[in-house]
Amino acid sequence: MSSPRARTFLATAMLSSLTAPVVASCGAAPVADESTMVAVDRPPPDAPVTGPRPLALGPTGAEVSAMLGPGPTDPGERDDSGRFVHRYALSLAEGTRLRFHVPSYDGFDPMIRLEGPNGFQITNDDAFPHTLDALLELSPPVSGEYVLTVTTAPIGQTGQYVLRISPNAGTGEAVTLGQRVQSSLGASADPAFPGRSFHTFEAQGGAVIRVRVTSRDFDTIATVIGPNGQLWVNDDANDLGADGSERALDSTVEMSAPVTGTYQVVVSSYAPQGRGAFALTTSMRPPVTYVAGETVPRGGFAGTQGQGRILGLYGGITAYQSNAQLYGCADDATLLGEAMRAAHLQRVDEQIVLTDAQVTRAQFLEGVRTLARRAQPNDVVLVFFSGHGNVQPVAQGDASELDGLDETIILFDGPVTDNDLASELSQIHAENVILALDTCHSGGFADDWVRAPGRVGLFSSDGDVLSDTAEPRRAGGYLSWYLRRGVLGEADYKPHDGVLHAGEFTDYLLEGMVRDHRLMNPDGSVDPSQRFVLARGGVVWDDVLWVYPRGEDLALPEVPPNTLESPAP
Repeated sequence: MSSPRARTFLATAMLSSLTAPVVASCGAAPVADESTMVAVDRPPPDAPVTGPRPLALGPTGAEVSAMLGPGPTDPGERDDSGRFVHRYALSLAEGTRLRFHVPSYDGFDPMIRLEGPNGFQITNDDAFPHTLDALLELSPPVSGEYVLTVTTAPIGQTGQYVLRISPNAGTGEAVTLGQRVQSSLGASADPAFPGRSFHTFEAQGGAVIRVRVTSRDFDTIATVIGPNGQLWVNDDANDLGADGSERALDSTVEMSAPVTGTYQVVVSSYAPQGRGAFALTTSMRPPVTYVAGETVPRGGFAGTQGQGRILGLYGGITAYQSNAQLYGCADDATLLGEAMRAAHLQRVDEQIVLTDAQVTRAQFLEGVRTLARRAQPNDVVLVFFSGHGNVQPVAQGDASELDGLDETIILFDGPVTDNDLASELSQIHAENVILALDTCHSGGFADDWVRAPGRVGLFSSDGDVLSDTAEPRRAGGYLSWYLRRGVLGEADYKPHDGVLHAGEFTDYLLEGMVRDHRLMNPDGSVDPSQRFVLARGGVVWDDVLWVYPRGEDLALPEVPPNTLESPAP
């Protein structure tokens, strides 16, 4: 688990940190209060569990005590991960606020998941810092049939548990986006949990929303719950506000509404006894849309403020005149341009695509200079090359390279060194400039390029390691393949909300390169290759690179079904 003090943005099916005070998590298993227990239909001894167990909620909810794992009357149902599970079928009504709570005891680490209509799913492992309790507190988005799963975070753990479900009427005060609300957090009726303040707002799919909770009285935590169970949580934003008068302990959630609907804001305290006055401030940027016949929207959608555009230079060489021929590298450049256009991120006139004999030193560096002339402060610029890379001795007297070597990219008529490319790129004054090189030794460019804010480096191999062509992926390079899949929309996955954060992008690339490690380094290989290097410098994880434009229906964009593959070798 990440530090509870860190800034975190969590989504559907990830482990959340819904806030509550510290509760002891040791001692004997909890005992259910028989006066509130409800009957649960169970299979007869030795009969397999074939589906969710019906569970009816009474006026005060329900409380169930059960043994998770194989027993005399339970064969021990497991899910696909190997965890033991109990599943309960519930009929829930829209607009009713409910709490689902499974306390921890003696090392038993519960996890719960609620699933329902229209793809609704929300999961919790640890309810709040310093405890293993599992807790969900929410309002069902629609009336219907739901399934609650009780399991454990560790795979294969067994033990006695108590599931408590309690209702609370109402969904909270409705607020209008752009409004500032003054409210207060009071004491909770349940001594095991801190007070909570509930609010709701209506949002259009694709709107970029900022929720800020500030207080001088307590350490705030803000949680936003989406219509389909999406979850965003923030404890400390480490942000003093526009005028510097706020606290680093205040909370900010920045998110894109995946769908049109009602969103719930839950305000609570990090500390068990936190309470007092707070302010809830919201803001909204309208959805970014394109109309039929447009490639990209008329307005800006890139950068942290959504005011910029994306410019690109994409070069790739398969057919060299004086170096060994490669596979698919020219296609890497062409297909990256196609991916950007298919995702409605660029027009043809916003990209420079150079292949094979076009990728001369003069033309490639002039492409960089063209981007420097066109780029504005809010823009995002992507410079890409796929082909050969090498090293050469530094000029006499140059002590800038520890190994005495300059890394190079090999263009059609000769090399360009890391120093020379970094010098040209430094003339681009945009919010973010991303350099992606799928070549041997490309990691050596990191130290020369990522030396100032707003620079990101993506390199297929470390400075002393070779890269390999990616025939198994039908691409010139493995980084190239994941890069074009990523910009097409696959990298928007933490969460999938139509906004690509810098950390999402680099995480996606890293996970893909690690996943393909054996393709790059088959058993028996003695030459290591593809040690991926990434450097974000001053570009932090949740900096927005761009918002994916949506059609007029505001539906969350799907990844276009582009083949994006080179012909078979």
